[in-house]
Amino acid sequence: MKKILFLFLMLCSTYELHAVELNGKYVSLSGELMFRFSGDSLYIEIAQNQHSVSSFKLVKKKETDESTTYNAFEQFMKDGRETYREVFIRVSRVKDESFLLEYFGKDKDREYNTNERYVIKPVK
Repeated sequence: MKKILFLFLMLCSTYELHAVELNGKYVSLSGELMFRFSGDSLYIEIAQNQHSVSSFKLVKKKETDESTTYNAFEQFMKDGRETYREVFIRVSRVKDESFLLEYFGKDKDREYNTNERYVIKPVK
């Protein structure tokens, strides 16, 4: 019984090593957007002029070998009032250094739900 428990714990620790963990700057393949992961935050900027588009506080929801999902919270001003929204972000590994970032939620600038996908790669 102890051997099975030990084996299970070893497998769980190995499982964590291959999970998707992002930190630093990533650019979309189109070159339009820059995604900066810093701790528990995600900042999205226009790549050419570093103009801020959005910033999210990330709360990890689920993690597997292939992807990590987050509940993401954004604070912004609308009609002079501080407003909050929650969206769902999933990051999946495509290749060794490329990731698919999927965004699901109500757009802050429009009155409808959106689903956006970006292939991102690290900035070197």
